[in-house]
Amino acid sequence: MNVDFLTWTGTKKQGKWGPMPTTMEQCGSREPHGRANRWQMLMTFVLALMIGPATWAATPDPMLSNVISVEVGTHKLVRQPQGVKRIAVGDPNIADVNVVNGREVLITGKKLGITSLMVWPRSGSNPAEYRVKVGSVKDPTKQARPDPDLAAATIERGASVEGRLPNLLAHRRATLAAQVQKDQVADSSAVDGDFQVMTQIRIAEVNRTTLQQYGAQYFKNVRNTTAGISPPGMLTGITSENTSGINGFTLNSASGFLPVRDAFNLVFGDATRGFLGVLSVLEGKGLARTLAEPSLTAISGQTATFLAGGEFPVPVNQSGSGGGNAAITIEYKEFGVRLALTPTVLSKDRIALRVAPEVSDLDFTAGIQIGGVAVPALTVRRTETSVELGDGESFVISGLVTNNLIANVDKVPWLGDIPIIGAFFKSVSNQRTEKELIMVVTPRLVRPLTREAKLPALPGAKYDNYRPGFSGLMLEETGKFDTNEYGFSR
Repeated sequence: MNVDFLTWTGTKKQGKWGPMPTTMEQCGSREPHGRANRWQMLMTFVLALMIGPATWAATPDPMLSNVISVEVGTHKLVRQPQGVKRIAVGDPNIADVNVVNGREVLITGKKLGITSLMVWPRSGSNPAEYRVKVGSVKDPTKQARPDPDLAAATIERGASVEGRLPNLLAHRRATLAAQVQKDQVADSSAVDGDFQVMTQIRIAEVNRTTLQQYGAQYFKNVRNTTAGISPPGMLTGITSENTSGINGFTLNSASGFLPVRDAFNLVFGDATRGFLGVLSVLEGKGLARTLAEPSLTAISGQTATFLAGGEFPVPVNQSGSGGGNAAITIEYKEFGVRLALTPTVLSKDRIALRVAPEVSDLDFTAGIQIGGVAVPALTVRRTETSVELGDGESFVISGLVTNNLIANVDKVPWLGDIPIIGAFFKSVSNQRTEKELIMVVTPRLVRPLTREAKLPALPGAKYDNYRPGFSGLMLEETGKFDTNEYGFSR
């Protein structure tokens, strides 16, 4: 498009419009008409700025106007303004091109992709250039619903995914939309959002035990009389003795003639008459509570582990070593509070979490002896699961309630069944154990503190300056430590 610039010649009151001068001679001398020439050049510059952008904006992009879109397995007929002499396609595997008649070109989509097409007219030597874009087939009976999360992304079926996506779920949908028959696509997209997750695990266990025991024993042992009754296992033996020509019996007991050794024992008897009676009664109740609250921060998709506890040695017999004596090696087993988790941030309000918390304690009552060394057992509470929840939400991932009852009655036949009196001829034990365990998980999306941010007080921070003298420790210290003042997290 050609634009002719006009200039005003003459005075401000009298003059005329004419073509813009292009040489210094046409511009004339600067002395008599200097101000007028400057005014004319300024007007010409303003007109050029006003006309130029409009001219450029009105010019269409030839590449966009020469793009032909067709779906795989479909046809598209392109009519040319004049007869076609010859055609050429860049990649015949993407699109098939045929001349139907003298002025119509039939394009058939064969494979996803982009190729070039050149058409030579019968008159003239300059061919027309086109870009043929073959896309995936769209079902005309289904109306596509726009996904707002994919508005900033560019999806090319069978080719690539580009742009920015708000979360991982949108990225997954964009990737599935770009795939054709599970083919790999080029992924250069970026996912926005927070990807650091702090996970808090609360493990609480409560054990309650109740115990009731009762037992009685009676003995009379004099020179001419030996009699008695005892619960099972209390009397370990009877021996005959001859002291100063007098025969008698000696009763032996490993428990010291106590029906229940760890119970309250009521003892009554008469040594001059050789009589001894012991009544054992016990009622006990116990409560034990275990609480662990580990916390761990990890990046989305990465696995993090945590262990607060220790390791205990375990002797291992190496039977494969040569010689008569087998070698003993030491292996260490971990115990304590352990946590392993893998978070995956799907969106700002949805977190997929694979978590495996564990709490273990040493149990010497169930241990064994190896080569004279006591090796303890482990009491373990362990859970491994996968859950999906929102930022700050809590989920009970596991729970356990157990109730064990052990009841035992040892009695003398017939005599133990007599009301009231039968209580002196039997031993009773009743033990109940109740256990309740619960594990709760709470994930939170977090960001690091800024460089200038003030850090919160660490647990026990004020103990750094706690150095009392001997006199102050002996006379002034009361032991009333404020947990809030000293920075404990709870």
